[in-house]
Amino acid sequence: MVRPLVSMLAVLALSRTAAADPIEDAAGPARKQDHTVTQIMRGPFQTSRLFAMPTADVIGAYMLSISGDGSLLQQTGLLTSAGVLAAGFGDLAQLEYRHSAAISITGVNAPLPGVGVQVKIPIPEYPNVPVFGVAFRLGVPRTETFSGTDVIETVTDLYFVGRWRFTAFDWLTLHGGTRISSAKIELSGDRTVSPKKKTLWLPTAGYDIRMNPTARIVGEIALAPQFHWMPGTETDPSIGYGLLGRLGMRWAIIPSVILDGSIGYQLEVANAAPASGPDAVVQWDIRLGAEVFVPWGALACRAAGVFCD
Repeated sequence: MVRPLVSMLAVLALSRTAAADPIEDAAGPARKQDHTVTQIMRGPFQTSRLFAMPTADVIGAYMLSISGDGSLLQQTGLLTSAGVLAAGFGDLAQLEYRHSAAISITGVNAPLPGVGVQVKIPIPEYPNVPVFGVAFRLGVPRTETFSGTDVIETVTDLYFVGRWRFTAFDWLTLHGGTRISSAKIELSGDRTVSPKKKTLWLPTAGYDIRMNPTARIVGEIALAPQFHWMPGTETDPSIGYGLLGRLGMRWAIIPSVILDGSIGYQLEVANAAPASGPDAVVQWDIRLGAEVFVPWGALACRAAGVFCD
């Protein structure tokens, strides 16, 4: 999985022209009462995620972000680990409800819900020097019914992430970090099987290539928790590792609405239980999604003169 992503990155870098102007980071549109709605909705806006991976940036103060996507090949309608709802808290943090990447006992990428906070470390930014952030997500249990048994899965995450840009290559942004996950699986009503818990250290990395002012190529690769259990056997539930990769296009159709289209790849790299067959080792999926920014502070300033700069 690493080699195809690296090859794709190299091809895109060589084929990209340098004509596009750089997109500057911003915490949202200015909050001025004399601004029109059209001016407000022009942004600028910035996302706080790749696909599953948070970045070192936050969406900004007086801002809401609503996002999600669904699989066209697996279980249609499942949200991915992209942010579902994020609310800016100052220019350094955001409160959020998200889905964290995990692989269910059925062998598909079925993200787990969580609530948490994402913080940008408040240190001065300098050219060619990384920026860092921290994200904490408190897991909410998810119940799957499998062969008549309720299986409860939970993942609580702590992310340490960094973002690195270069003045010589202003079109490229690199992201990397570590996800520390406390994963738990239990069988509802089965008192003969104790809940299983495991702490996992999961590296994650990604990149963002700006092709033009409205379109970007985004890729990421990361380890994720993988739950195992086979009904009808004496094997207890267990927790291992899975490798998830994703490559796609991000397009701002208007400044406040971003569309995502991506191809994902899943590989089982460590398994504490016997494999159930070749189909459980590799999975592909295609996802479509969107992110919508709501600059409620700027809109409230224009309408009522509150929350203005």
